[in-house]
Amino acid sequence: MQHSKYRILGLVGQGQFGRVFCASVRETPAKDSRLTSQLVALKELSHQKAPTSEFLRELWFLITLQHPNIVTCRALEHTATGRYLVMDYCEGGTLRNLLKQDRPLRLLEGLQLVMEVLTGLDYAHRRGVVHCDVKPENILLTLGSRGWSPRLSDFGIARRLPEIGTTRLHQELSPDATVGSPAYMAPERFYGLYSPMSDIYAVGILLFELLMGYRPFGGTPGDLRWAHLNQRLQLPDAIPEPLQAIVKKSLEKLPARRFASASQMAQALRLILYDPAVRQLGDCIVPWENPATRGAKSLKSDTDSLTQVEEKEPSAQAINLLRTVRYAVSQPKPLILSAPLTALIATEKYLYAAVDKDVKVWCQPENPLVTEEMPTSISMPETVRGILPTSHGCCVLTPQKIYWMGDRSWEPQCLLDTGLRQGADAFKAAVDSHGRWLTVAVPGELRFYALGANSAEGDLEQAPRLIATVPLAEHYLPELMFLDGRHVLAIWPDNEPKNPQTIFRVYTRRGNSVGSVRLSASIGEMLLTPEPYTLLGIPQSGKAAVLLMKLWPLKVARIPLESLPVSACVANWGWVLADVAGQILVLNSQGTQVGNFSSPATPRAIAPWGKTGLVIATNTDSEGHLHFLDVGVEEASSISNLKG
Repeated sequence: MQHSKYRILGLVGQGQFGRVFCASVRETPAKDSRLTSQLVALKELSHQKAPTSEFLRELWFLITLQHPNIVTCRALEHTATGRYLVMDYCEGGTLRNLLKQDRPLRLLEGLQLVMEVLTGLDYAHRRGVVHCDVKPENILLTLGSRGWSPRLSDFGIARRLPEIGTTRLHQELSPDATVGSPAYMAPERFYGLYSPMSDIYAVGILLFELLMGYRPFGGTPGDLRWAHLNQRLQLPDAIPEPLQAIVKKSLEKLPARRFASASQMAQALRLILYDPAVRQLGDCIVPWENPATRGAKSLKSDTDSLTQVEEKEPSAQAINLLRTVRYAVSQPKPLILSAPLTALIATEKYLYAAVDKDVKVWCQPENPLVTEEMPTSISMPETVRGILPTSHGCCVLTPQKIYWMGDRSWEPQCLLDTGLRQGADAFKAAVDSHGRWLTVAVPGELRFYALGANSAEGDLEQAPRLIATVPLAEHYLPELMFLDGRHVLAIWPDNEPKNPQTIFRVYTRRGNSVGSVRLSASIGEMLLTPEPYTLLGIPQSGKAAVLLMKLWPLKVARIPLESLPVSACVANWGWVLADVAGQILVLNSQGTQVGNFSSPATPRAIAPWGKTGLVIATNTDSEGHLHFLDVGVEEASSISNLKG
C-alpha cells in the first residue's frame, strides 16, 4: 500500500471473505512528541468472495452501529489491488484465541465479558439489526484496567428487521438465509428464520463454552442441526444453580421461551453476581476441570480462522511431574551480603549482584549445585543503582554516571557523566547485548550513543559518540530496553486510577521513531523473552495476571494467576514468577503452569543460575540474602520440552 496513509505491520487474521491486517496510520511531522501512532485493522474484502452488495451491507452496519462493544468502522480504503474496511484494532485478538488458552478467565471476568457482548447486541437489536453469526471468532478483545473488553465484529451476514425494535420472527427470502456457524445457530435459523432471540441463543452457547471449555452440542453440521432441534441440554453439576437457570433459558428450543431481549439476559447475569453461590466462586478460573469431559475441549468450530496457531499441548506425564516435584535448595544457608541488594541480573555467562558500592560477579556454573566459588567483587566510586549486562561485561549505573566493566579485567571505566544532580532516578539507560549502542533518557530528551566497546574482548576502545537526541514531552522518564541490536523500546507506565495506561514507543538505535502504541493497562516490570519482539509484563493494578505481548504487530495474551507477582525472570526452561509470600510459579512459553514451589518470602529479585537453577534475592533492613536453588536436571529438561 505504497500510496496509502496506512502502513501494514502484519497479517493477523484470515477468513472466508478475505484477510485482516494490523496497520499503523503513517505519522505526519508534529511538534508534540506525545502523539502516538494509531493502530487500525484493515479488513480486506475480496471482489470474488465478497460481492459488492455484501461489502456495502457490512459497511452500512458498521457505520450505523456506534457502540463501545461493537467494532467501529473508521474509513473505507481503496487501492489498486483491493478494498479495505478501516476498523478499530483489537490487540487481544478473538475470543476464540483466548478460549484456546489453558483456563484463561476467572468466573466473574467471564460473566462480565458475556454481559458486555449482550450490551452490544441489545444496542444493535434496538436499531433493527440481528447479527446472525455470534461466535468466539467474531468477538474481538481489547485490554482494559479490569481485564478484557469484548467488541462484536463481522456483520457480513447480519440482517435487518422489517421494523426497528421488533422482536418477532422474520422470514429471510434470500437463498443464503441459513448461512452462519452451525455450532452456534438457534433451531429456527436452520429454517431460514431469525430474530434477536436467535442471537441470544448463540450467546447461551458461548456462555456454556466459557464455563465448561466445550460446547453443549458437537459433531458434523447435520449432527448439529439435529442436536439444536431435538437434543436435550445436559448441564454439569459444576455450574452453580443460578447460572444453570440462565443457560437453560437462553438455550430453549422455542424462541418465545428464551429471554425477551439481550438486555434482559444481561440483567439476569448482573443479578446473580450477588448470589452467594456465585460470589464464592467468582475468582475461580474457568473452564472448570471436568475429567469426564475434558477431551471435548478439543472440538473445533466449523469456521475456525485459518490463521489459528496449532495448539502444542504438553504431555500429561510432564505436567503431573512438574506440579508435584519439590525443588531442592542447593545451599542449606543463604549467602549473606553486607547490605541490601539493589540489583540482581543474569546472563548466559555471568550473575551480577549490586550491594551498596560493590558489584559482585559470578561465572554461571554448568552445575547449579556448585556455589563454593567466591565471586569477583568490584568496588565502585559511588552507590550502584543498576546494572546493564552485555555479552562480555556490563554497564554500571550510579546516581549521575555510567561505568563500563569488561570481563577481561573487570576494571571500571567512566563511560558517561550525565551531568545531572537531581537524585537517584535522574536518568534511565539501556545498552544492547553486544555493548555497542547506548540509549539514555534524561528529563526532556532521549540521547542515543554509539559505544566503542569491543564485544569480542570486553574492552572499551573509545569514548561514547552522541548520535542523536529526541525531545520528550512526558513529565516522567521511560523505562528502556533494547529489543535487538537495532531497536530500543521506551515504556511509559501510568497507574492513574481512572485511566491506567502504558505507552510503548520504538526507536532505531540512531534515534529514528519506528512507531508507538498505547495499551489501556499500567504495566510494571517488563522482561524480554526469547521470542522476537515479545515481552512478559506484570500489570501494576487489577486482578493478578501477567501479559504476554508481541509488539510487531501488537498482540496481547493475558494469563490469570492466583496471586500478583512481585518479581520475575525468563530462564531457558520457562518463565519464573514469585509473589510476596515466596510462592514460585513456573510457566512454559505458551503461558501454561508447569511447576510451583515455595521459596523465601518477599523476594527482591530472581535470576537464572546455571542451566537448571535459580537465585532468589531477599533483603532485610541491614543485609541481603542470596538463595541458590536447583530444579534438577530431569525436571528442567521436562520444562524445556514443554516450550514446544
